Amino acid sequence: MSDAELILRTLLNRVLDERGYVPRNVKVEEVSSDGSNYTTKLFTIRVDSPEHVHLNLFAKVATLIGNLRERMGADWLYDTERFVYTELSELYEHLQDKFDVPAEDRFNFPKFYGYSAERGEETIIMENLTNAGYVSLGRFESMEWEHAASAMDTLAKLHALSFAYAKYYPERFEREAAGREYLVGGGGDPHDESTKLLWEKMMSGAVAAVKDDQKQRLTDFLLSSTDFKKYNKPNGVPVLVHGDYRLSNVLFKKVGGKLKSIVVDFQTLHAANPAVDIIYFVFLGSDELFREKYYHQLLDHYYARLCSALQRFQLDPLEVYSREKFDEDIQITLPYAVLLGVTVLPVVTVEAASAPQLAGDADIDNIIVSPNQLYQARFSGIVDDLIRLGAL
Repeated sequence: MSDAELILRTLLNRVLDERGYVPRNVKVEEVSSDGSNYTTKLFTIRVDSPEHVHLNLFAKVATLIGNLRERMGADWLYDTERFVYTELSELYEHLQDKFDVPAEDRFNFPKFYGYSAERGEETIIMENLTNAGYVSLGRFESMEWEHAASAMDTLAKLHALSFAYAKYYPERFEREAAGREYLVGGGGDPHDESTKLLWEKMMSGAVAAVKDDQKQRLTDFLLSSTDFKKYNKPNGVPVLVHGDYRLSNVLFKKVGGKLKSIVVDFQTLHAANPAVDIIYFVFLGSDELFREKYYHQLLDHYYARLCSALQRFQLDPLEVYSREKFDEDIQITLPYAVLLGVTVLPVVTVEAASAPQLAGDADIDNIIVSPNQLYQARFSGIVDDLIRLGAL
């Protein structure tokens, strides 16, 4: 039995004892993320007890230790997810109850069962959404309209809740937003030698992927991008954004002929502007052909859904977040797509067999992956689009 499973079983026994699942039969299986998860070990759990309905659960156990844990800001990642499931989800549910938001219009978190905050052993247990009929899309495929629209519906609900939080609990929200800085990378100095070397390696693979007449333009942009986190900061009123809103973190299910989506993995929730999540989702989850057809339509769809969600909380979209402000945020955040293409897209497109191995005390250089053909096509498309949109 692995150390991670032992850690999980200790927490699981406490959770099940508290819920009265005695006697019980518990089956725990480690599952592979196939290259879509790097900070935790993943497990599925089946619990049977004579006096209770059986449980199908899912668990994540922290794996990062030592230098890599510090460099990746893992303390922040794990604590942020704890905060979301133990505090923020309750507040958001309260807001939805207060305004009688219909079931079909609510933002839903996965059902939460328990958490360990022990440093180095952080663990979270929630419902197994796969057993509830939810499925994820393959990360190598470009999204299509139905799934993209559903994901934007759900994202609009999440952002609307942040606006409602700010309106109805302003002092609490102000404190919360001030403390929700984006700390992926540990919040260290982007100019230290090891970070610069890592950035240069990532740049090299990205520049090699674009057309010859774009290489210098891209190089100049990347060399001038010394503030890696400027796009992860508010532009005006802060909004609590997901921070890693990509296809692998959205699960889908058909309910009554309509596609429903639910969001997972809240380790990077932080205060920024809503466009951060939209740019992240669109440019990491689609190809150039999809964006040529649907990019502007998807922005319109998101904003329309956001307006509807705001009105459910008796908020006026024109006062809270006008279309002009939304368009401004999109335009100033567009260059973020290039940085995501350099830093995140390689691990989105990497084959499972070549995925970085970050468990234990691995070195930060392990995060570097060699660009494949899919990466080259996707990143080249991002650069083409940003030039066309006047953002590069």
